[in-house]
Amino acid sequence: HLLSGVALHILVPASWVYHTQTHVASKNTELLAKSIPFAIEEELSNEVEDNYYAFRLNEDGSQYVIAIEKVHLNQLNDQIESHHLDVEAIHSEVDWLPAQPTEVSIWSDAGTALLKLGQDQAMRVANSQINQLLAVFGQDKQQIICNEAAVIDYADLPIKNNLTAADCCRYLLSQNAINLYIDEIKTKQSESNSGSRGVLKMLLGLLIVSWFLVQGIQWYALQQSIADIKQLQKELFTQNYPNAAPSELVDPFAALQSRLKIKNAPSTQNQSMLIVAIDKLGQTLKQQQSVKLNGLRLVDQKMELQIVAPNMTVINDFHQLLQQYASDYSVQIGVNELGDDNTFKSILTMVPR
Repeated sequence: HLLSGVALHILVPASWVYHTQTHVASKNTELLAKSIPFAIEEELSNEVEDNYYAFRLNEDGSQYVIAIEKVHLNQLNDQIESHHLDVEAIHSEVDWLPAQPTEVSIWSDAGTALLKLGQDQAMRVANSQINQLLAVFGQDKQQIICNEAAVIDYADLPIKNNLTAADCCRYLLSQNAINLYIDEIKTKQSESNSGSRGVLKMLLGLLIVSWFLVQGIQWYALQQSIADIKQLQKELFTQNYPNAAPSELVDPFAALQSRLKIKNAPSTQNQSMLIVAIDKLGQTLKQQQSVKLNGLRLVDQKMELQIVAPNMTVINDFHQLLQQYASDYSVQIGVNELGDDNTFKSILTMVPR
């Protein structure tokens, strides 16, 4: 009854959504809705039909796109219906966090942080990784704004520790954020809500519902899968260790951790190699300041970099310098293209030797 009569805006985690930009030559929304999924097919980690898509037209004719797995949005919609909630919009938490082109915005909560670089680039990381990522991505920024300065130990930029949840909510409601509550999953909801709604009531509803719904969905999924996980652990353990003691089968996960402790070393080594790669990339960007980093992602232990430079000579120089710094990697240059703004775009791939 607390949320009765409140039009809610729900936030979903950044890990649920994929943000990108497309350049489909059309302004027809029906044509764009059919074309955009296939325009980003190569960027997706799953099948095109496994996702919902929402987009916004940009002034330059491009499209800002968000993709979200259907299973996540369908589960959330089930919760909305079962609680008879009046939902006005569903947004990515990336659009909730304020950011300016010259700022790095950081919202820290429960051991993790949402790190936003400019308007649309964001990632959720552990608090322990914040300083390492700032060293790479904060070079062209002027300041950091955050809600908890204690988790940041970075002296190269001034830190403003004055970001509040109310600031974030006002920012979300003031911009043209993409609404993931699309017609494809929307159900008929009561339109009995009328009258004016106070700003304070809206903010309270947004914070309470977004938090408890996400936590509820995660708890439900965990309860459904915990029994299957335990059984799979026992089967995996007995297949690999037929001579397992009865006491080990009581807690096969702990027993498996103990037996595989030595085999975990390569995983730790892979994480160290990733940190080294980011460090070498940061050194190269300091030397080649005319090169801008547009994107970074890790795929199958390979790091893909999307860079922009004024000409191909600069791209080749950046490629050679990165290879010089990151001698433990094979730096491969991929597709190069000339953008509408007369800058050259290229994709580099760093592969561990």
